[in-house]
Amino acid sequence: MKDFLLTHGRTRVAAALASLFATAFVVLAVVGTARMYTPVPFWDMWGATLGFYIAINDGASWLWWAQHNEHRIVLSRLLFWLDYEVFGGLSVFLLVMNYVIVALGVLLFYRIGHARMANEPARRHIVFFTTCFITAWLYQWIQHENLAWAFQSQFFLAQLLPLCAFYVLHKSASNDKAHLTFAAACLLGAASAGTMANGILALPLMTVYALATRMRLWQTLILAVFTAVTLGLYLHDYNSPEYHGSITDALLQQPLQLAHYVALYLGTPFFYLFGQGISGDIAAGIATAVMAIIAFLCLFQSLRNPRENTLKLALVFCVIYLVGTAVGTAGGRLMFGVYQAISYRYTTPALMAWACILMLMLPVLWQTLRRFPRSGTGVALLLLALMSVQQFAAARAQHALVANRNIAGLALELGINDETQILNVHEMTDGLLRTVEVASQENLTIFGIYPWRDLKQTLGRQARPASLPACIGYLDTVTDIETDPGYIRVEGWLLNNEDRVIPGLITITDASGTIAGYALTGVPRPDVADAVGSHAGLAGFRGYVSANMTGDTAIFVGDTAPCELTTELP
Repeated sequence: MKDFLLTHGRTRVAAALASLFATAFVVLAVVGTARMYTPVPFWDMWGATLGFYIAINDGASWLWWAQHNEHRIVLSRLLFWLDYEVFGGLSVFLLVMNYVIVALGVLLFYRIGHARMANEPARRHIVFFTTCFITAWLYQWIQHENLAWAFQSQFFLAQLLPLCAFYVLHKSASNDKAHLTFAAACLLGAASAGTMANGILALPLMTVYALATRMRLWQTLILAVFTAVTLGLYLHDYNSPEYHGSITDALLQQPLQLAHYVALYLGTPFFYLFGQGISGDIAAGIATAVMAIIAFLCLFQSLRNPRENTLKLALVFCVIYLVGTAVGTAGGRLMFGVYQAISYRYTTPALMAWACILMLMLPVLWQTLRRFPRSGTGVALLLLALMSVQQFAAARAQHALVANRNIAGLALELGINDETQILNVHEMTDGLLRTVEVASQENLTIFGIYPWRDLKQTLGRQARPASLPACIGYLDTVTDIETDPGYIRVEGWLLNNEDRVIPGLITITDASGTIAGYALTGVPRPDVADAVGSHAGLAGFRGYVSANMTGDTAIFVGDTAPCELTTELP
């Protein structure tokens, strides 16, 4: 009885620690995303979300199926449209959906884990601990370019939907009467093509899976028809992006580099966990080799008795799908260099592939842990420690990044072609300026909220009250803008020290109170924090004022806890 209570107590403590570990990973990822958040659209979002919404409202319904690079991101476009139509285009909904999609992946692996350990008496505990690990694994911050970018839902959907399709197809393969389940698998396979370009691999592989598991002939034929129709629709009017490479050329001309790219791509999590550089490169290569060996052995073993291993085969085929994703990406991106494979956004499919490998090996790992508990626990703790080191990077402040993007939004709202600043959110193009012009007129996304709304229309108006208390601050630099000589860039710091408040928006007027420009605070100023106090750490500002003000008196007026600073523009 004493031994039972001791073991039971240890299990409960371990379960609590596992829950805490998984929760901490999710919380840290959310904190990192919140720290990086700004409603200013970033890069592809200007054309593919904001521009898309404007065009759809103008009647361009054909854009739903139009290419985005080599992809047809239909499902993500539905989310983009909802974000603007219902949630104001501020990206919060899209970021939440990134986390929801990952959570659905965790739930799916929970179901798979239950099935994989169906005959194990300790199934409940095994699946619980595995799910805690999978939660931490799939929410790793090394994929922050996807988690914290509102545009990236398709990166998660392109891995989740095919896995769902294979899982549901396994359910159909193991039950000949599950006709609705088979129909759902077909629809999930077709929907995969509407995520990213790699999604078109799902249905062909599902057809091969149906043959491998000896599903009924009519089911295999239906999958083949779905494959043909989906590929035909996808490739109709398809144009290969000019700036992407060819997988054929890569195979023929750079086979070793292609293999290296694929190894890095699939081993990306271990590249970062083992410190990047040479050690990370070696770790990624070894990990990818291990993945290939495990997948091949599981495939070989399962094909001996496919009707009894439908779930195992589904997981193997999902790994094959993700390997195909890596090869396809390498074919198109190898021209940018082998180490383009370690881009943070590519970590998401690699994490999903390794989660599938974990599910394949779960029974073996459990037996190994029972035989060698100390060694197994030591290896697990080492992996968790390496993951934790990477995850704590999410807690770092991102004030400079946020400020730069916000100020880029200010330049766009004011119509100032400050190319250096705007490059923080997009390259300066005519298409960007046209999109901004329409969005500003219609008060869409940031152009409809504080502090950017209607600022351009207020230039030249009278705004300054008769008298305000003095701010403390300093105008540090005034610089010309080569790409827009009509304005000058001003930088410095300002706050209402009496109320210990940093204004969000600074209105810049001439001596008569006529508005001549604006600036935003939030720029990190550790020097000011040291001199004035920690509350002044983000008192730095950057903004724009009419070049006609050069040599005149300028008054900087803070909005929250109003105050003013009078200075001369050199």
